[in-house]
Amino acid sequence: MDYIGNELGGFTNLLSALDVNVDQGISHSSIQSRNNAFGDNYKAPQERTPFCDLVKETFKDFMLQILIVCAIVSLIVDMGLAKPEDRAHAWIEGAAILIAVAVVSLVSAWSDYQKEGQFLKQQMLEENSKIVTLLRDAKEEKIHKNYVKVGDIIKIENGMIIPVDGIVCNGVGVMSDESAMTGESDHLPKEVFDKCIMRKNDFENDPDNKADQRTPHDVPSPILLSGTQIQTGQGWFMCIVVGDMTCEG
Repeated sequence: MDYIGNELGGFTNLLSALDVNVDQGISHSSIQSRNNAFGDNYKAPQERTPFCDLVKETFKDFMLQILIVCAIVSLIVDMGLAKPEDRAHAWIEGAAILIAVAVVSLVSAWSDYQKEGQFLKQQMLEENSKIVTLLRDAKEEKIHKNYVKVGDIIKIENGMIIPVDGIVCNGVGVMSDESAMTGESDHLPKEVFDKCIMRKNDFENDPDNKADQRTPHDVPSPILLSGTQIQTGQGWFMCIVVGDMTCEG
């Protein structure tokens, strides 16, 4: 809050700097310029690991390495010490071990390949469901979180996962669960910037509050972090950071 108040000149100046109208949102004509200035929120889907790479990974298993060494030693010793008439079948034991290692590696790699495919499919379904409601040109639109831009005014809804870092524009009873980022299970209150400053001043000037008993949760915050979840309340917040620069990114 201190940075927004001291460095940015407050929430109103932040709106002016980003050319945002809280009641209308951003204009479609400014999307490309915002994309050029601040980047986008697009997250490329995770690529499937090639089957050959999974096969290579299986050979890092210590037991398989021991078996391979044993097979090679067996081949060398058996072929080297075998009588001429026995060399036609002296290689069988060592080769059998190598074949067994190959079968185990292929089966293990194929199992991992299928599991990864199922995981990526489920991840894609979850990713496609991350739709947010926002204002653009004074109209509500539903879009995927990948296409949110800095300055977008986004609707706060119960249970939603915050897709970008933002600041509350208006809201009632907004509580956020930030345990995914901080590990703390407490639900934190979120209010508009001016109310947060007012509550901070009231708290600091209250003679009944002892400095050694204060906690970071005594004063609400206007900041919503990406990756955290809204527990209660409703309202709107403005996107201020997207992509890799967000808390989640």
